[in-house]
Amino acid sequence: MTGMSKETKVDPLITKRLCEIVGDKNATDMKHVRYAYSYDLSFVKPKLPDYVVMPTEVEQIQEVMKFANEEKIPVIPYTAGTNIGGLCIPEQGGILLDLKRMNKIIRIDEESHYAILEPGVSHAQFASALAKYNLRWSWPVGPPSASTSSNAICHGIGGLSGRYGLNSEEITSMEVVLPTGELVRVGSCAIQEDAWHSCLPLPRVDGLFTGWLGTTGVITKIGLRVHPTPPILKVFTTSADTLGDMGAYLRNLGNYEICDDLTGVSWWLSQVPIPYPYKPKPEEAPEWISFATTFSWTEKEKEAREEIWKMVMDEEIKKGSSLKETVYPEEALKARTQLPSQIVGSTKNYTKQAGAGISWPGTFTPLNKWEPVYDEWKKILIDRNLSPAVRVTNYRGVHYGMLRAMIPFPKKEPASVENARQAIVDCLKVDLDNGGIPYKPPVDFGIEINKRAQQGYVELLKKIKLMLDPNDIMNTDKLAL
Repeated sequence: MTGMSKETKVDPLITKRLCEIVGDKNATDMKHVRYAYSYDLSFVKPKLPDYVVMPTEVEQIQEVMKFANEEKIPVIPYTAGTNIGGLCIPEQGGILLDLKRMNKIIRIDEESHYAILEPGVSHAQFASALAKYNLRWSWPVGPPSASTSSNAICHGIGGLSGRYGLNSEEITSMEVVLPTGELVRVGSCAIQEDAWHSCLPLPRVDGLFTGWLGTTGVITKIGLRVHPTPPILKVFTTSADTLGDMGAYLRNLGNYEICDDLTGVSWWLSQVPIPYPYKPKPEEAPEWISFATTFSWTEKEKEAREEIWKMVMDEEIKKGSSLKETVYPEEALKARTQLPSQIVGSTKNYTKQAGAGISWPGTFTPLNKWEPVYDEWKKILIDRNLSPAVRVTNYRGVHYGMLRAMIPFPKKEPASVENARQAIVDCLKVDLDNGGIPYKPPVDFGIEINKRAQQGYVELLKKIKLMLDPNDIMNTDKLAL
């Protein structure tokens, strides 16, 4: 580990008070424990929290927040810590609020198709519970240990995003402890305590807590839509020589709204682990490969989807496209369809040639800007001896989607970490200039976002943050405001 920031002073009286709130075994200032929370896989510089607290009850969180607000101690909400943007690294020390012990699945409503979860419920735990009802959730290609709730509130994506959109669009209600300790509910559960079915038609107050990087409150319960699992899976796999050809195909097929997931990956990302340092693509290999997953209830429905796919292929090939039907490696395909996945789902599997570090410019970008942005990214990354391991994914249609590059690097080499960080920030600038927006953004990204932001928007964020968090204790500095 390199570049650990200077440790702040621990106050034993604060530790004592935290132990009184959550119990002696659930709060500590021991350095070896705090160290485990000081870093992630990203390029973000490690920073030690001063205290680690593991609550098990909502009332404990309220007391911690009231105490922290009185003493003006920063609080960092944390679940599994699997993000690769430094979102849980304490910028100013403070209390690391580890929520993983709050891991109850409170309800699965198999008739109304929603579930109520605590923040520590993992993807694996949720998948196992839903399977009993033949229900599913939009699992990301991420570790099974990651938090379902955190993925949703950070606008995460998953294997159903082509059909249903972002996982944040599946939120139906939530319960939140504000930075000042008050408990609030938003959505239908705010009106009737036992009703967790919808955020609409009420004002979308849940938006105060989604996409805010843990800076506006601690979500203690969340309602999420879940979906039936049709029995018949059909995956269409194609290749193309350019992202222009692949993007045209993904837009065309996306028009018909038949796919649960519609994704293309560059040759470098299709390799697991990602090549590090950069190595050229074999001349005979196509630069892009894609998979389009469809689920059907009957064979006739599956055949209808196959007919549409063949029609799209014919249309693109008649235009002179390099598009071809191809075979996707079986193990890799399992990793995309049998989610949550342990095959490539653990992000560290991408880093094995690099040495434990990985981060990204992860963005939401208009589909018609994918190719020009990728062309620039490719130059930036190859010039820095990094592989252009890029993924593109449609979100619920064709107007925009994910464009991201996964960049591994050796964590023990400061020069290599800085090389990757600079490449990632340079790629981000290109995307921002083309109308893309980064998601789960590290502070470095937030700075670039706010440079371009309309001033009224920035001032509105500041007003909301001040209203909810008057002493600026929640995940301090993460918004780069």
